[in-house]
Amino acid sequence: MKVVIDDEKYGQIVYEESAWTGKKSVCVNGVPLKKTAKNTYCLSEGDVCINFVVQGNYVKGSKLVVEGREIQVTQPVKWYEVAMSVAIFALVLVWGNTPALVSMLPVVGGAIGGAISGLFMILNLIIIKQVKNIWLKAAISLGMCAAAFLICAGVGAAIVGAAAL
Repeated sequence: MKVVIDDEKYGQIVYEESAWTGKKSVCVNGVPLKKTAKNTYCLSEGDVCINFVVQGNYVKGSKLVVEGREIQVTQPVKWYEVAMSVAIFALVLVWGNTPALVSMLPVVGGAIGGAISGLFMILNLIIIKQVKNIWLKAAISLGMCAAAFLICAGVGAAIVGAAAL
């Protein structure tokens, strides 16, 4: 994820963070800042080093603290984005552990179903955090939920079919 901010004092600030690895980088006016500590980057102006401290992350929201001043970079995940993502995991969890539902349509649960739905839950959160329109977030979440459910149903059907042999 790449965010470009225009600051009145420092000009254009480019903040990049990988949603998968958490690796971060900061550039000010096209100049990459040197990493001096885990979350501290240095902007060299002659002999003076101005520290840019990154606080937060992709999920909690990121901000830069420069000379006691906070610059909001990314917003934290909203409650409804978390709810939409957890619903994917919850559907597979409930369906895979309810015998009446599994008898109608076998859906793999347990570790396999949890891994599949957990992956879709994380993917959904990463994708919908980048989308602005709430209706599009809901549509993406519904599609991810359907994809996770269908994959778990396919694995469940394959397991039941293999057990019947």
